[in-house]
Amino acid sequence: MAVALAMVSCHVHAQSSVTLFGLVDNGISYVSNSGGKALVQAMSGIQAPNLIGIRTVEDLGGGFQALVFMASQPDINSGTVRGGALSGRESYVGIVTPYGTVTLGRQFDYMFDNLSLHRWGREISYVSLYQLPGGPFSKLGAALGTFDYTRTAGGGATPNAIKFTSAYYGGFRFGALYGFSNIAGQTGSNSLSSFGVSYDNGPLRLDAAYTYSKEEGIDNGHLGIRNAGAGGRYTFGDFALDALYVNTRNTLTGAHVDTYEIGGLYRFAPDFFAYANYLYAKGNRQLTGNHSNQAGITLDYLLSKKTDVYMSAVYQQASGGEDVIASVCGTFTASSGARQGVLRVGVRTVF
Repeated sequence: MAVALAMVSCHVHAQSSVTLFGLVDNGISYVSNSGGKALVQAMSGIQAPNLIGIRTVEDLGGGFQALVFMASQPDINSGTVRGGALSGRESYVGIVTPYGTVTLGRQFDYMFDNLSLHRWGREISYVSLYQLPGGPFSKLGAALGTFDYTRTAGGGATPNAIKFTSAYYGGFRFGALYGFSNIAGQTGSNSLSSFGVSYDNGPLRLDAAYTYSKEEGIDNGHLGIRNAGAGGRYTFGDFALDALYVNTRNTLTGAHVDTYEIGGLYRFAPDFFAYANYLYAKGNRQLTGNHSNQAGITLDYLLSKKTDVYMSAVYQQASGGEDVIASVCGTFTASSGARQGVLRVGVRTVF
């Protein structure tokens, strides 16, 4: 999420480079209702994922480059590593051309690339994971449950994927990704396809994305979860306004959720930022009409170019028919009822 901020080049020769980078985020979170009880816990990777990685670029001449990217995502409290490997978060090799970039490996789809990374840009570092979509939608059938059902939180990259992202043409950029199942006789199942288009014009950013993930737990991988969304951001001096809409559908059961978000970032000073947003999500009758309202705010203060401290507060109110259980994204623990609040203070540094 904040890889660009963390990268520091350690070797450059003949326009080729090897870059080592790292990012650490840790803090204390208070959850008002975790299975019926209040919870205070040390949690890392909330304001940004913990990252340790390497990126190499070799200049091939004529506007062509070869690149390799590998990043792990450690939990600095438990000592475990997501995916259990150096490249557990994201890893790929590719070729950069004057027309676009082709990469092969474990990569994020365009719901995350466009609707989060590009839409917010560098200011994504002021958006808490807790402020992303979550809610009373356990019956939707998404692979990660109520966490990252819109795929905008970067909950998991796609393995065995080939990806093409074009260069910019008149402010537009487009891309496509396909993740192979790598299972004999199941070329069309247990796969993922994703498409995205983005537009840049000064203070205006517009994005759209589509991802269809055919998942093993849904009709043996022949059907799955389909996401489609559009969003944008406009900057007015020290203030930026953003909006997002995502439709998430289970193609087997017909269950779907419509998610709406509006937010604003304000820079009070060069070293002090505030981001606030509101989310409304509503399920259809297959989800018994469950819906949620959520509001959140993050205050971020820069201690230096590499280190900041922050505070976040998020509150979610769920309502509807059955299983009305509030679930704020990133708490990884559902409420016992229709309300859940989160408070967090933390520190983050890049190296």
